[in-house]
Amino acid sequence: MPGIPAQESGIASAQLNSAQQIGVALGVAVLTTISVSITEYRLPDALTALYTSRASRDAAANATASAALTSGYTTALFIAAILLGASALITALIINAGRQKETTQAATPEASPKSKQPVTQTSTGGMRKE
Repeated sequence: MPGIPAQESGIASAQLNSAQQIGVALGVAVLTTISVSITEYRLPDALTALYTSRASRDAAANATASAALTSGYTTALFIAAILLGASALITALIINAGRQKETTQAATPEASPKSKQPVTQTSTGGMRKE
């Protein structure tokens, strides 16, 4: 994994894997909930209509139930697309910020050994290098 010290690569890999697993589990759960909620909103008596349409072979009831289900899926997938776009934008911004930080650090000259000396406070409140 680029940008991660070798001694921390195992921890970083575990965090990445955990985040992916949690994201998938939550994503499926949330999108399914949205889909079912929209479907139920579009067709309040969905179970009754589906049961009745199957028993009587009513094409209009089947079409209504199909339209409600399609609406639920469409809404959930639209929300997923928005989240995907937002995630891509955030990722691009984070990667760009990391590259700018690396460029800035590479352009900054190394500090001289004198500036790395510890600084202590004097008894009068001033600062001095040791």
